[in-house]
Order: sequence, then C-alpha cells, then structure tokens
Amino acid sequence: MRAITLFALFSLCLLPLTGEARPIRPARPRTQEVTITLTDKGYQPLKVQLRRGIPARLTFIRKVEVTCATEVVIESYNISRKLPLNEPVVIEFTPVKAGELTYTCSMKMVGGSISIK
Repeated sequence: MRAITLFALFSLCLLPLTGEARPIRPARPRTQEVTITLTDKGYQPLKVQLRRGIPARLTFIRKVEVTCATEVVIESYNISRKLPLNEPVVIEFTPVKAGELTYTCSMKMVGGSISIK
C-alpha cells in the first residue's frame, strides 16, 4: 500500500515535466466596474485606474443637490451624460490607449481622472 502511495506522489510530481498538466492562467475580467460618487467634495474617488482593451462600466451617482456638476463629460470618448440627483448613471466604453483621461462637469470646474494602463 505504501509503495502505491509513493508511486502516486512521484507521478504527480512529474506531471508538469511531461507537459500533460499546464499552468492555469487567471481569467481576465470581462468588464471593469467602478462607482464614482459626486459629493460636496467633488468626485470620489478622484482618480481611478482601468486596463486598456477591457470594457469598462463607470457608474456615476450625484449625491449633492447644489453643484454645477449635473452632467459628466469624458471628451476623449465623446461621452456626455446628465447626472440626476441620487440616480446611478452607467457609462460603458472600452479604453483603447494607455494614458490619462479626464472627466469633468460641463463647465470643467469639477473633475477627476482615469489612468489607463
């Protein structure tokens, strides 16, 4: 019985060397999801990170009533959406280039950034 157990353990150790077992690669996420809240301090978080080539879903929620930021604009992707009070607004796009993007209110007074790696 002990000989069988040792043989089984020895065989398992050899699997990677024989090419029969392959390392498992972690699956890439299908969608990157980030929630950005507009408060009396501005957009929170102020800076987010996304990966290039993976679809992104940004959810903006405006929690403050008195603000010029009743709309969010991502100029680089020609995106502009109204931000109704306390209602989630979902923006979906796929970042295609590495670098920095900005998102702002329509008056460009309140904003944040997106770092794409």
